[in-house]
Amino acid sequence: MTTSETLTIAGLKTNLIRAGKGEPVILLHGLGASSYSWRYALPELSKHYEVFAPDLPGFGRTDKPRDFDYSIHGIHSWILKFMDHFGLEKARFAGNSMGGVLSLWTAMEAPARVERMALLGTPAYVENRPKLIWPISWPVIGKLYELLLGDTALRIIAPTAFVNKEKVDAELLAEYGHALKTADGRRAVAQFVRLAIPPDHKERILRYPTIQHKTMVLVGDGDVMVGSSAERFAKVLPNARFVLVERCGHAAQEDSPERVNAHLLEFFAS
Repeated sequence: MTTSETLTIAGLKTNLIRAGKGEPVILLHGLGASSYSWRYALPELSKHYEVFAPDLPGFGRTDKPRDFDYSIHGIHSWILKFMDHFGLEKARFAGNSMGGVLSLWTAMEAPARVERMALLGTPAYVENRPKLIWPISWPVIGKLYELLLGDTALRIIAPTAFVNKEKVDAELLAEYGHALKTADGRRAVAQFVRLAIPPDHKERILRYPTIQHKTMVLVGDGDVMVGSSAERFAKVLPNARFVLVERCGHAAQEDSPERVNAHLLEFFAS
């Protein structure tokens, strides 16, 4: 049975969807998204695992404090506290886009906590930064962009993550627009973009070949953000497999759920 819970983790009121029994799987959503993005994966994965899909700090229906550290490191630190809350020593991870970056960061900084990781549409290099919203990180004009985040911006940006445009329906826009209705929600997105490239990013990229975790690097052939860099990334990881999904965009688990679910189940069981 799938349950939606609201609980306090590390001082933040957190929205969580939880389902299934067995070894733990943690699903991490992308920038501007929420646990809703895993709605097609949860029923299938929970047949075999206990699945945790939180709204990350600043997103969805989880708290959005102005003093939270919305850097990759800040959210990663919260993820470890999330795991501690449930007594999870380690887990399988699946992350889409920002969630993939957070999974990767966790594997690098706390390797014992990650059993293996599926990275879906994960921007592993600086050139993968989202071009439509990157001006948020610029001085002065960035504040204007932040103010403009909302329904209109979402209607423009959301379809770029999908090949199958019919997936971008009123329900999806309402769910992803929920957090953007508040100034704190818009600021959380903007702050993550501003802090998305860590000062040590060049050194961190050089460390990719040292990552020993079993990894699936999955990308849609219509992913305009990550594109061919995903295959290059998979080749530098010692224990990675590369998966290309045809007729699929950046939000792979939503755009092509049946095929992506099959890849996730096969990878987690192997």
